Amino acid sequence: MISDLRINGTNSLRMDFLLPKTILFQTDGISNADALLQNQNSQPHTGVDNMTVFSTENGEKAAILLDFGSEFAGGAAITVNHISLEKEVEFIIRFGESAAEAMADIGQKGACNDHSVRNFKMRLPQYSRTVIGKTGYRFLYLQLSEKETTVNLSRVEGVFTYRDIPYLGSFSCDQPVFNQIYDISAYTVHLCMQEMLWDGIKRDRLVWVGDMHPEILTVRSVFGDQKIVDDSLRLVSKEFPFPHYPNDFTTYGMWYFLILWDWYCYNGRVEFICELREYWKPLLNSLLKLIHNKSDPFDEAEFEKGFFLDWPTYETKEAESGVCGLFILALQSAEKICFVTGETSLGNICSEKIRILKNTRYEKTAKKQIAAVRALAGMDDEMFSAKVLTEGNGRGMSPFMSYYILSATAKTAGVSAALSMLKEYYGGMIKAGATTFWEDFDLDWLKNEVSITDLLGKTKYDIHGDNGKYCYRGFRHSLCHGWSGGPAAFLAEEVLGVKILEPGCRKIAVKPNLGNLKWAKGTYPTPYGVIDISAYKKKDETIDLKIDSPKGIEVITG
Repeated sequence: MISDLRINGTNSLRMDFLLPKTILFQTDGISNADALLQNQNSQPHTGVDNMTVFSTENGEKAAILLDFGSEFAGGAAITVNHISLEKEVEFIIRFGESAAEAMADIGQKGACNDHSVRNFKMRLPQYSRTVIGKTGYRFLYLQLSEKETTVNLSRVEGVFTYRDIPYLGSFSCDQPVFNQIYDISAYTVHLCMQEMLWDGIKRDRLVWVGDMHPEILTVRSVFGDQKIVDDSLRLVSKEFPFPHYPNDFTTYGMWYFLILWDWYCYNGRVEFICELREYWKPLLNSLLKLIHNKSDPFDEAEFEKGFFLDWPTYETKEAESGVCGLFILALQSAEKICFVTGETSLGNICSEKIRILKNTRYEKTAKKQIAAVRALAGMDDEMFSAKVLTEGNGRGMSPFMSYYILSATAKTAGVSAALSMLKEYYGGMIKAGATTFWEDFDLDWLKNEVSITDLLGKTKYDIHGDNGKYCYRGFRHSLCHGWSGGPAAFLAEEVLGVKILEPGCRKIAVKPNLGNLKWAKGTYPTPYGVIDISAYKKKDETIDLKIDSPKGIEVITG
């Protein structure tokens, strides 16, 4: 069953209704629980057939934990039939991205209602169907807290809210784990395409420019040109007018130019860049003034929120060099934006400032995030970068910076090395039960084959509630975060080898690099239609490449 939701006057979002897949937990006060797994009528009725009964008579506790099998965005619909008290009764209703979170009350291990309510006490009347909540979840806990009563439920549904758009991009190869990683990356970003391009569907239901870049790369690789990206960038320019930096972070102004160029490079709509000129031009001038003509070009006091690349490297001694690398990449994008829009003198200043930054010398770093942006910015020699990036394989990676770490590793150490890191790190999340990719993850969290489906005893390790850092500790930690969706773009760009050479995808390179894969194939959407790519490794290690591309695109393969 699907219905439309109107957002800003258009049919942008749709709702589907899902049944739970599994019952993970129930108390003695629950009987006939399996009825909730069956496709029964959602219409309340006065009959008694095949009801799930919640009873607190004789002091029983009536509670159940449902698993919908995969994370999604939305709420729940509960159909209540007869109540023995013949009046409304109180239920505790909790949503969770892990089983343990759904069982946790507010305050336990960071469980909270930040950005979306996931913990309710509600009075439900008999013969009713009530829709509750709008969050991100997979698990649903229901408890009848009314004393000495019996309630008949005929149906509990997940109300799945999503943007109804086709998956135009695809990827498959001979190692299924990479197919899973691509699909989950795409799905994670898709879930975050709600009213705007959000960071997360439970927490961080916000437009964070500093986190949008890997999201928009996956949007264009999987879904093509989507208005939600334009709308999100417009929102930022309206909500943070100059002299504010986007989201009040100086470095997010840098990410803004990376997003703006890469989005234009994909769709070729120069009119959109021109529309935002009154925002980005003073923003760029402000950023350029931060670069002083000396060997030490930065004064941290002039940076709002300081040298912020990402949370794990924030306030470390290496952070400045990472921001320098980001600044170079941003100004390279800004320079091209200026030349495309006729701002030649401003573009020339960008060129001059890039030269100053590239001549700045910093101590070498052992942090993968910083090494990645420095490698992509051409600040370090490839041999050194490759050593830092591949040390410990997937250890030291982070979901937000994964696209940059993987891309820099492919550039310096080769695609095989990058795929090995991707397999260990993102494959580790999948082993822990991930159906969407997380805000943060560390391979050290994988202990005793734990999973987010686990129910916890008093001393059992909790992979969700016992981990997380910075602003995302415990159950506040989001298990569906758009910034973690970069692997889909990486696989399209580095394995299938799709590189945009001219704005609007008028000219595209398709040069697959299979690394240690035997074959890979997939599709890549463009404004002209979908490119179909098939690459097989022959015995002599050369590639048998087949491409079906739409008219209007020049494809370079040599």
